[in-house]
Amino acid sequence: MKAIMSIVLTILTIAAILLANFENTPLTIEGREENEVSKWIEWAKTAWSYYDPGTGVDPNTGILRASYRWSFLTDWDLGGYIISIIKAELMGILPKTDEWGADDRIEKVLKFLETRPISSYGVPYRLYSSSSGKPEGKDVTNVSDAGRLLIALSLLKKYRPDLAKRIDNIVARNGYEILANRTDAWRTTVGFYKYYVAHGFKFFGFDKAYPVQDALREFRKIKNSPHVNVFGIDLPATEVTSEPMLHMAFEIGVDEDYMEYLRRVYSVQEARYYTTRKLTAWSEGNTGLQDPTYVYQWIVTPRGDTWKITPKDINPIIFTKVAFGLHALFNTSYTKLLVDHVLRKELERRNSLPFILFLPAKGFIEGVDESDRIVGDIVDKTQTIIIEAAYYALKKHVLESSDVLIDIPSSDVSPNETILLNFTYVDPTPLKHNCKYSVIVEGTSTLYNMQYEFDGECNVSLRWQPLHDDNYRIRVRTISDYVLFNKTIEKSFMIKVGPTHSISEEVAVNAKIASVKWSKWVCLDEDFTLETLVWYNLSEAAIPLKVIVRNNLTREIIAESDIANVNGNGTALFKITIKAPNKEGDFSLILLPAYNNGNEWIELVEGATSVEIKVLNKPAGEMVIVDREIIHVTVTRSIVVKQVSTVTYTVTERLSGEISLTPTVMLIMVIVCSAYLFAIAAVTIVLRLKRFRKSMKKLNNYVGERRD
Repeated sequence: MKAIMSIVLTILTIAAILLANFENTPLTIEGREENEVSKWIEWAKTAWSYYDPGTGVDPNTGILRASYRWSFLTDWDLGGYIISIIKAELMGILPKTDEWGADDRIEKVLKFLETRPISSYGVPYRLYSSSSGKPEGKDVTNVSDAGRLLIALSLLKKYRPDLAKRIDNIVARNGYEILANRTDAWRTTVGFYKYYVAHGFKFFGFDKAYPVQDALREFRKIKNSPHVNVFGIDLPATEVTSEPMLHMAFEIGVDEDYMEYLRRVYSVQEARYYTTRKLTAWSEGNTGLQDPTYVYQWIVTPRGDTWKITPKDINPIIFTKVAFGLHALFNTSYTKLLVDHVLRKELERRNSLPFILFLPAKGFIEGVDESDRIVGDIVDKTQTIIIEAAYYALKKHVLESSDVLIDIPSSDVSPNETILLNFTYVDPTPLKHNCKYSVIVEGTSTLYNMQYEFDGECNVSLRWQPLHDDNYRIRVRTISDYVLFNKTIEKSFMIKVGPTHSISEEVAVNAKIASVKWSKWVCLDEDFTLETLVWYNLSEAAIPLKVIVRNNLTREIIAESDIANVNGNGTALFKITIKAPNKEGDFSLILLPAYNNGNEWIELVEGATSVEIKVLNKPAGEMVIVDREIIHVTVTRSIVVKQVSTVTYTVTERLSGEISLTPTVMLIMVIVCSAYLFAIAAVTIVLRLKRFRKSMKKLNNYVGERRD
């Protein structure tokens, strides 16, 4: 017994040493500023890793498990998996083809839906085994789970139109029309949940059934129902929690009325935090407890009660999925606080001994309760919402920041001269897309009219030959197809051909620095590059635009960019090479957009931004690139400029004499040491058994001799 206890203590000691050297996975955002897009991709990859074969997906059936410790699934879970596959592939974190790519995974799911056993009532069972695909128990599905799966299948039809007929056959086979027409089946759901899942039935034409029609009126009923005041915010007396509203926003899209209620649900949780100092992100989910194992956290109940937890009261949980979901929607200091908190706890879990020895480094934890207890369950619903939140955040970046850059001739153009017009679609995200261009050229004083179409490519060139002297108006319409949504950009500009015509319109100029990327430090006398994106809103006449770099202290000009001839509205990227001073210290620069009015260069001081650079005598070891994004949000009467400091990319590696163990090496060492120690224990036990047998043999001989 002493030997075994010694071995156990030795293993724990070794594990503790290894924990001290454990290399953290890059999850936290505290103390590290990064580009917003990069952070969302990183988080989506972590969430998606749960769906690796052998972790959250059975490697034989290709069907997911609802949680790492529970190898069953409902239609709700299956719907979440389908949505996760689609959005992971569109974000570029999952290949489309190859084994376990998006197409392969979708095929496995569809085969399951085409062949799974159906109950004698003509509808699916509630639970199926992930490993066998067979039903677990005799309970049948409900309208909530079915509606969620139907929403996912409708998205799949949009993502893969070639599967439409097959999906329609699956819906018919699984008897969802029966559920659509059963009034009693719809009594199991109310409020925001009911309104959300009803859309799944609507998408497949079941909205002719009265129960579905009634459910689609649920939001109107919610708005007209009695409200209760919670921290000064009016909320409806129905089942109010975050999850169904997040799904509605991420999967279906909401109008301003619905968004107003979503803002209220966010605001009341923020208000609870500022009133009680307790972080609040309420939803439903696993508890990590023996009783209850699953809870619903209601902000409001149909009886008008507030902050109620069912079926049994527990310490409230800050759910990870809600933290990320609200952060994608609102991106406030409070949502960042929520995300920082759950990420910090995620790292604590990953550095814990049970995790290192027994659990996979896949997915995000379920949450953290108000006593700081980590709810360490790894659940599919959490991963799906984080993936959806990431896709939504990237979509917002596309809708707000993507643009078409137009390169037009900077010199005079003569009749019959062939000129090249270049159109470049700029997207700040990795979301997959293709483009369709329509370019119309019209003469302002002639009947000249030509139209050109480009389909598929996002960067196109047009060779055009004007026939006469004229001022030609060129209108460009770009439709960017992102599969699940589109963005349309329309621009127009003028090209003057020949000497006889002039553009009489008044020139209005507005330009601002939109983003800057620079080195955090440089060496003495080093040539380095600043990369800056300039947002502009000009007249249709081409205007020369550039960026001037001045010393922020002396105001002398340090460098200038090349000149770009731009018009209309959009963004232009400039790269500026600067020579560092030959003296150590701070190097403060100011970047100013400037345009030429025909006589002189006018600097737009209101559109300027400054950067700070350290000048060092020798390399500091690790190059840090700072990427500051300056977002221009247009409101009714003014432009609000919000600066977001982002960044840190390691572009060189620092070598040191310290040993850093990677998680894989560490785990191998734990296993090897454990095996070695158990081998010693086994040998010790064998030797002691032999000694014991010899002693018994001697004792028997002695007893025999005494009897003789």
